[in-house]
Amino acid sequence: MQTKSFIYNANTSTQNQPLTHVDEAVIEDSHGHWTAIIAPPMTLTAALLWQHGISADSALIIHKAKVNNKFHTLLKAAQSPTISAIVTWDDELTADEIFQVKATMKAYNTKCVIQSNKRLH
Repeated sequence: MQTKSFIYNANTSTQNQPLTHVDEAVIEDSHGHWTAIIAPPMTLTAALLWQHGISADSALIIHKAKVNNKFHTLLKAAQSPTISAIVTWDDELTADEIFQVKATMKAYNTKCVIQSNKRLH
């Protein structure tokens, strides 16, 4: 199964970048703030976070079991003054919700990476 990811950076509007580019495009600009990882579909270790340029000391992981509504959680995280980057997956999100999340990210100058596990045609 192929996967795709896209990155939404409110400052550059860069999209369709592979996850390996997250290090330069999003995470490095997040010094002194939290990187929120919302509803990851896998177990995240400190080594895995570090591999993608995220310090375990600055990662705020919100597990799927604790998220009642991913869309509202994303909007709240985007509005937080202490969260500068958000990483999530697009399961449970509609195209309209992703559009609204992007608009909120832009308005609050928060960077977001949305990883997709959907099949490519």
